[in-house]
Formats: sequence, structure tokens, C-alpha cells
Amino acid sequence: MELQRGVAVGVLLFGVLGMEVGTGVGIASASGQEAVARSRPIPGPVIAPQFFRAAVENETRTQDGRPGRDYWQNRSSYQITATLDPETGWLEGDETIVYENRSPENLRVVALNLYQNIHSKGAARSEPLEVTGGIILGDVTVGGVSLETPIQDRGPGYEVTGTVMAIRLPEVLRAGESIEISLEWRMLIPQNGAGRMGHSDREMYFVAYWFPKMAVFDDLRGWDAEDYLGGAEFYDGFGDYDVTLRVPEGWTVMGTGTLLNPDAVLTEDVRGRMAIAAESDTIVHLISRADRRNGVATPSATSADGLEYHFSASNVRDFTWTTSDVQLWDATSAVVPDRDGDGAPDRVLIHSFWRDDRAPKWSRQALYGKHSIEHHSEFTGVAYPWPHMTSVEGADIIGGGMEFPMLTLIGPYITGSAEDLYNVTAHELAHMWVPMIVGSNERRYAWMDEGSTTFLEDQARPHYWPGTDADSIEARNYVRVAASGLEGSMMTHGDYYEPGPAYGTASYPKPATLLVVLRSMLGEEVFMEAYRSFLVDWSFKHPAPWDLFNTFERVSGQDLDWFWQSWYFETWILDHAVKEVRPDEASGTIVVISDLGWVPMPVSVRIWTQRGGSIDMQIPVEEWLGGKTEFELEVSASAGEVLRVQIDPDNLLPDAHPENNGWRRR
Repeated sequence: MELQRGVAVGVLLFGVLGMEVGTGVGIASASGQEAVARSRPIPGPVIAPQFFRAAVENETRTQDGRPGRDYWQNRSSYQITATLDPETGWLEGDETIVYENRSPENLRVVALNLYQNIHSKGAARSEPLEVTGGIILGDVTVGGVSLETPIQDRGPGYEVTGTVMAIRLPEVLRAGESIEISLEWRMLIPQNGAGRMGHSDREMYFVAYWFPKMAVFDDLRGWDAEDYLGGAEFYDGFGDYDVTLRVPEGWTVMGTGTLLNPDAVLTEDVRGRMAIAAESDTIVHLISRADRRNGVATPSATSADGLEYHFSASNVRDFTWTTSDVQLWDATSAVVPDRDGDGAPDRVLIHSFWRDDRAPKWSRQALYGKHSIEHHSEFTGVAYPWPHMTSVEGADIIGGGMEFPMLTLIGPYITGSAEDLYNVTAHELAHMWVPMIVGSNERRYAWMDEGSTTFLEDQARPHYWPGTDADSIEARNYVRVAASGLEGSMMTHGDYYEPGPAYGTASYPKPATLLVVLRSMLGEEVFMEAYRSFLVDWSFKHPAPWDLFNTFERVSGQDLDWFWQSWYFETWILDHAVKEVRPDEASGTIVVISDLGWVPMPVSVRIWTQRGGSIDMQIPVEEWLGGKTEFELEVSASAGEVLRVQIDPDNLLPDAHPENNGWRRR
């Protein structure tokens, strides 16, 4: 997810605190910094938690960052039928889940997520939300046995607590076996579901986290089922979906996966235009305002229930859909590296659903999606794997954007620039790689998906908008908060940050900036090998932070614990400074570099001298790891008088106080 550009670490987060953040806030003086620096800690080793160490011992994970030989995931297959009444917003559905236990454990209880229960009366949530009643369950059966609630004694049954449903099975689900769970339910779609789903004027719906879904049972914690509070996002398993959606005549639907019955729900003209778009590099108008006005967007309904859209999706972590009877429908296609092994590039349909009277900047949205998918496929080394990518304009629901497999909901960006709309598109579509392909736990480690996505967005932006230095913009956003002392550790659970900028900073600009720092430290070639190795190794699996750490250490051949500990676990700042430049009878000139912060980092120093040219010198990180807080650089007398000194001359590091990084002779 991305908040509307400029809000995450800007006006909103500081405005609500009634304060202004400026350079140096929170640290009284240089002398105070030095006093702290002299007693600063030396970062110790990163000790993985017991559950991760146990996974390594069980050979489901490895010490070098790759999945282990016995890595496993449980599997779910869903067959869902749902009917929407757009006039009222009521959605009724039934589903059958086949849940396969591929773990080595025997399961007596299984857990499901009922995310919509965040809208139930009295539900715990991080902010006020519309109360709709959540998911109202009907019949629940397991293996043909009808269950009652609550669970009594040790017999079968189910209980719902918040957004989590626990089912005690009629019989133990043994390792290697499957169970069939059937549920009937209904729900009233909220107008705004925590800024991630809802409807606008009942003329467009974006329907997300809408059905009972199996929680993740993994090799780290077992059942990882927590209340959805509306702040931190989701941790979902991969599964297969067969979904039939009923809507009135004239309503178009797009969902995760492949539409299996286009002949029944799209007119011949629309299907023909889609075939053209599937090979086009320009925008094709599949459904125009005239098509909507003349009622030729869809065929006449053949059933009293309206139109039935039938979708199928394999190996995805969720199913989401959108429907409207007014939105325009544009399409084009992206070219991605060969996916089917025939040696030729492949194409992906890019869809855009929008209202020209609500979001005029969306006229080029399909092209933004095309460029993003093409860039991200090349940069990551993982070609976009699915048949389409769809952006949906969500005025009244969202300001920024929210991601789901193959679909994203994005605000209208009325007041923003075209570049702002491109940026959020590049961000949301980058989420197709993390967490949609690389299935990280967004709730516990928001930085793994939001940070890597922000980094990927920032690499795309200069390609579309030449001259944009997105990496530096991101670093400044992080440094502004770091200098204020309002940070929170990146390893904090997403629901447990203090109010203010801590969550946004730790999830978006800081982790994105740290990937840039890693690239500068390791070099482009080594960094990209590690970055891509992690994405490939953990595609359609569930990595934890220590898998990422171990991957970079394996590929680089370096012990980087000091880096992870200082930046990811702590909220220490980096603050190098030119303390003194003085003549020295023996060597010529001594340049004293102080390390006033607690983050140890290698230092690059450029020194200009009277006799022309410049000298580049390096201070290895080991000097600081050895306990030093100052280091002296010697400039030979033959170079002449020192005129200027600059730490980090290429501006690669997020120094919290860059104003003390330079010195000039006066």
C-alpha cells in the first residue's frame, strides 16, 4: 500500500503532532553528540529468534538464505460463488475450500481469516471505521459434518474472535491429508473499508478481503492468525481459485486470474478490441462513455441473476475483483521477458478502469501500468507471471493505492501531478513482486514489502521521468524523521508503532534507502546478484527477514551483522563530521573525522588541495567497529595546503546531519 504521495512522512505525520522537524532537532549540540558517541555501543551479532533457528535445524530453511530441502507450505483451493446487489451493497456467497496439510504436523484445529469482521460492532481496530456487521456466517460444514458454534468440550465446532475463525475439526487432519470446508456467508460492503476496498456512489465497487480465507500455517510459528486492525496489512498463503461472480446486466467485472467465459459477458466489439490491445503498445478504448450510454458494454443477461463472470487463478495469495456500470475501460499490453521458454518475449494485458469526470489524469494510466510492469520485470529478473495487471480508480475510497494480485486500487489524483500518479502506479505494481510473488509477512515486517517496493518504484521513476533522483528524495524523507528522534525500529510489528511518523518511516523510505546504501557498499554487480537471488529463491514462498540477511551475506561473502543490527533492529543515526583540519609538522595536514552517531559505516572523504586536484581517502568500517569515534587522515605536505574537505562527496549515505560533513578554508 502507499499513502498519497507526500503524506507518509510529510504533512500528515508531522501536522498531527503539531511540530516542525528541522535539521538537528532532538540533539542539543555537537558537544552533546560527542558525549553520546564516546559511549556508543558496538553492534553485536544478529541472533535469529528461536523459531527461525528451529526451522534451520529442521531443514525447512538454510543458513545461507535459501529455502531448505524440506521446505513446505500448506495449500488451499477455493471454489466461490457470490452475488452482488449494487443498489444495496449486499454480497452473498458460498464457498468450498480444500485444505491440504503438507506440513509434518497433525492438525486438530484450523484457522481462517474473516478480515471483514473489522467492520463488526465492537471490533478492535486502529482507527474509526464504518460498522456493517462484518461477515455473517450461515452453514459451516467440514468433511460433510455440520458444525455449531461455540466449540463445546472437545467436539467439533467453530468460534469467531475478532477477525479470526477457529474450527475444531471432526477428525485430526494428519500430515499429507486434505479436508473440505464449506461455508455460506453474506456481508454488506462498506463504503470505505480501511482505505483498501469499498464503493463509490454505488456505481463502482472494489471488493477485497471479502471471503473467509485460510490463515497461514507455516514452518516458523505454526498458525500465524492475528486480528486485522486496519493498519498493518496481510499475511496470506498461496492457493488456487475458481470464482463465479453474479452482477446485473451492464456491469463489467475484472478479477484476479483469467476470465473463462468472455463470450458470455463481453460483447463481440469489446472482445475484438481486447484482442487488439493484447498486441498493442498504445491505449485501446475497450469500453467508452458512448458504449456505457448505449448499453452495449455487455450482452443481455441470460439469467434472472444477471451476468455470471467466471474466473480462474492459480498459485496466488488472494482473489480480488472490481465491478462498475459507468467506468471507462482502457487496455494496452506490456512486453516482458520470455516466460514460456519459446525464446521470445511475452505480452501481458494492462487494464485501466476509470471515470473521466472523477479522474481526468487517468487518461494515460494504462501506459503507466505498461511501463511499470516492463521495468519491474527487467530489473528484478522475474518476469511478471500473470495474464493481466489491472488498475482501478477508487475516488471516495482511497487517496494513495492498495495492491492485490493482478489488481490495484488507486486514488483519482485530482490535485496531484501526472508524475504523482505514475509514481503510485509504479509502487503498487511493484507489490506484484513483493508480497504477491515473494510472500512476505506484511503484518509483522512491513518493511520487507513496502521497503522493497518503494526501492523498485524509485528505480523506475527516472526511466519514465528523466532527471528524477528518487533515491535522494527517499533518503531525505528518512533523514528528516531520523534527525527528529521519532523513529521506530524496522523490526517492530506493524500494529505496534507509536502514533506519528514511526510506522511510515520504518516501512517505506528507510528500508528503500538502505537498499541503496547496500548497493553503494557492495557494488552494483554483487548487489543485483543478491537482490535477484532472493526474489528468485523465494518466489511463491514465505521468506523472513533473516532469509534476506543471509542471502546478501552469502552472495557478498561478507559478515554484515553490524549493518543489519545498526540499521534494521535499532534506530541509531549516522552522523559523520569533519571535526578539525590542522597543520602537522611531520606529515603536512591532519584531517580529523568524527563519528558522532551510533551507526558505523565506511567513510569516503574527498580532499581538495592548493596544488590542484583532489584526493579520495577511505576509512573502513572496521575502525568504528573497533571502538573509535575519531580517525585522522594524513595529507602529505607535497599536496599543498588543504582547501576543502567533503565527507561522502557522492551523497550516497543518509547522514542525519549533513551540515557538518564539509569544511572550507576561510
